[in-house]
Amino acid sequence: MMEEMYHTRPGTGEASMISPKPLPRIPRRLPTEQRSPKRGTFMTLAAAFRGPKGGILLCSDQEWNDAGVSKRKIDKNYRIGGLLPCEFFVSGSGPDTAIIKAWAEMHKCFWEASNAGRDVLEEHQVIFESVLTGICKQQAKTLKLWPMNLLIVVAPRALDKVPMLYRTDNDVLIPEPYYYAVGSGKQVADYLADRLYDFGRLRKRELVTLAAFILREAGESSIGVSGGNMVFINEGEKAMHYMGPGVVKEMQDGIPSLNDSIQNYWQGKINFPDWMGG
Repeated sequence: MMEEMYHTRPGTGEASMISPKPLPRIPRRLPTEQRSPKRGTFMTLAAAFRGPKGGILLCSDQEWNDAGVSKRKIDKNYRIGGLLPCEFFVSGSGPDTAIIKAWAEMHKCFWEASNAGRDVLEEHQVIFESVLTGICKQQAKTLKLWPMNLLIVVAPRALDKVPMLYRTDNDVLIPEPYYYAVGSGKQVADYLADRLYDFGRLRKRELVTLAAFILREAGESSIGVSGGNMVFINEGEKAMHYMGPGVVKEMQDGIPSLNDSIQNYWQGKINFPDWMGG
């Protein structure tokens, strides 16, 4: 039983009862917690550069990021080799489930087409887009939230042909003549490539150094980008030159930091007003 409480009215000396405070109203239905869809693992940065002799330098970081929960290192430059007229390389960014399924389906479809006597070089765009259409339908819900963006290199074996570079837009292949990047480090890579990459001006070593530098800077400035793998495809010869994470890391360690590079170059080259002193 609630204890009754009284107080005296000022100036009257009469006592009156204090009304108890009302109890809080409890809603009939408690609000339900809104949860975002569970994120899977993701592949992050990939970039491709046209070499001075027409080859393609395909680069990717190594990080496979499980939505910030766990990380591991993988080679994201997938190769479909052994075909008679050409071979293919596929890299990119996006949900791991969609990309891994795309790799497997592309590999299977190209070998089935080759065994059936089809010219896979002549029909490569049709085969790629057919696979991508299927993946986009199967993974529609996931890809609506987190798109898949691929870089595809088609490397003919004929001596008079250079590799072709494509990027994907949903299930469509779009040719790119010289450079393209995809993934969470794309903005940093695009900014640096726009100012430092000039097709035909950089020799092979200079281009590899630039790519290593861009991978490093993108990794330091972007979430989910670390490490690096590179493959130089048919640059002046019908050969693939692989540079694994150890080689890439050694090159990156030898490149001065962006700040040191700029500050050292500026010294003694800028004319300042006299009032600024020495």
